Amino acid sequence: MTETTTSSPLLVDRDDACMRIRLNRPGRGNALTPELLDALVDALSTCDETRVVVLTGEGRAFSSGGDISEFHARAEDPQTLQAYGDRVVSALNQVILALRDLPCPSVAAVNGPVTGGAIGLMLACDTIVMNRDAFIQPYYARMGFAPDGGWTALMPDRIGSARTGSWLTLDNRVSAVAAFEMGLADRLADTESFETVLTDTVAELAGHDPCVATISRRLLDARRSGDPLSARLERERTAFCALLVRPETRARMAAFLAPRAEAR
Repeated sequence: MTETTTSSPLLVDRDDACMRIRLNRPGRGNALTPELLDALVDALSTCDETRVVVLTGEGRAFSSGGDISEFHARAEDPQTLQAYGDRVVSALNQVILALRDLPCPSVAAVNGPVTGGAIGLMLACDTIVMNRDAFIQPYYARMGFAPDGGWTALMPDRIGSARTGSWLTLDNRVSAVAAFEMGLADRLADTESFETVLTDTVAELAGHDPCVATISRRLLDARRSGDPLSARLERERTAFCALLVRPETRARMAAFLAPRAEAR
């Protein structure tokens, strides 16, 4: 039996083994807003009886990170802008911590592009299945934002500090194949076989003892006892809010959005 709950900005599907959560802002590349992130925390809090949680995006993108148009709409008032940035990154940090505290394995089904802070939704999951057509790009250097979403709190554990720093500085676009080779994806699939690979991965995980994934995750996170994940995420939030309100960043947001406004 499958239970389906539709509530913007998320789509949540449940069956006996799996909870599938889909970010549901396809017209905005599933860009992250406080409302979406709060709904995601709420959804993750209801999976006590779930064997596997799958997080993916509706439409062609996984997620484009924070919604630039929402930031720019508040750019005239630095205090309002900073408060909104604080709200977004704080909510994103709560999602990351909720994913790391799940009582079962989690899978990031990266169906399309991942940019900005959306990387945290991917890095916080236990297993990553990535569409070969997807890519990852920071976009911070282009926009003038400080990295959030675990770019400095989680990414160095995967690929090292030097490579992470170079990537953030150069703002390179990394293909799914390159991400797999770097250790950022566990399985790759073509668009045609993506659902099959994902279904097989969920079935494999559902047959395992979920406690092993939970305990392994906690042991790995606990090794940073002198510098917990929450503290590293907090540093990202502080830096993000500080850079967000600079005139340079607000000007870059306007330039980024201008071609889209002219096309309407």
